[in-house]
Amino acid sequence: MTKVHTDAFIDRADFVHFMASHRRQNSPHPLKFWKATGRPRYLLEVFSLLLAISILFLAYRYYFGSLADVFDEKLCAKPVTELCLLEQQVIDACRVSANCEALSQQKKDAAAAKQTDTPLVLVEVFYEVLCRDSKEFIIEQVFPAFQKVGGIVNMSLVPYGKATERQDGNEYVFTCQHGPNECKGNIIQSCAISLCEGKDRNLALSFVNCMMVSHDSAGAGPSCAKDVGVEWAPIETCSTSSAGNKLQHIMAQRTDSLKPKLNWVPWVVVNGVHTQDIQDQATNDLRKLICDTYKGPRSPGCDS
Repeated sequence: MTKVHTDAFIDRADFVHFMASHRRQNSPHPLKFWKATGRPRYLLEVFSLLLAISILFLAYRYYFGSLADVFDEKLCAKPVTELCLLEQQVIDACRVSANCEALSQQKKDAAAAKQTDTPLVLVEVFYEVLCRDSKEFIIEQVFPAFQKVGGIVNMSLVPYGKATERQDGNEYVFTCQHGPNECKGNIIQSCAISLCEGKDRNLALSFVNCMMVSHDSAGAGPSCAKDVGVEWAPIETCSTSSAGNKLQHIMAQRTDSLKPKLNWVPWVVVNGVHTQDIQDQATNDLRKLICDTYKGPRSPGCDS
């Protein structure tokens, strides 16, 4: 019988124990592996970097975004006539697309009138700054009509109404139907009309319309100047000086020379004529009255 050496055989339990021990020795614990490779530190650095980038991005957006808002505000404060000469992106950003389209049509209508030698329709509006009917007429009839058919009409505004004047030395003292604030507002608008009209008819009417929309029409000058894009300082200087006093005297003379005499405001005169029929038509649809009176090519603004 062959002798069997028991030393050559390994007990099954010892074998399993041996293999498990071998694996532990050759495969480091996962935590030891991560520590050994430095991965926790690496992830912390990456996270810190991403956080820093996020903070810098937010700071950039806040700072430069605020600058952009200020830039846009200053840019959009320019007169519409200037904005309409800029690129479409600016026009859209300042939300004046409709204004630019109206201005473009006005220029086309004015060019057509000049080419055909057709006189513009002269519309004179005699009104008071604090009169409710005057405010409604300018807001609902005058300004919209001018926006649509401004190229075929010469719109003349006369802020005086039922006021009275008396001369005191080299100046005139005005008494207005709705009190001193109305006199103040009338003079402000007279100055704005005089200063803006020679440069841009749209500016004068836009300024007047803005003041009339305000609940404090007599005190809305500074904010309206900013909104419309005109300088307030020259208007203010004019309104508190002898220049404004003289301009208001001219408005008084124009009003007092009306035939027939003004007995209601707003008072509308078309091509030098005032009748009750003209007054009624203007009150109901001033744009239609202008279009029906104009003798030149019909403006697209009459039908839009």
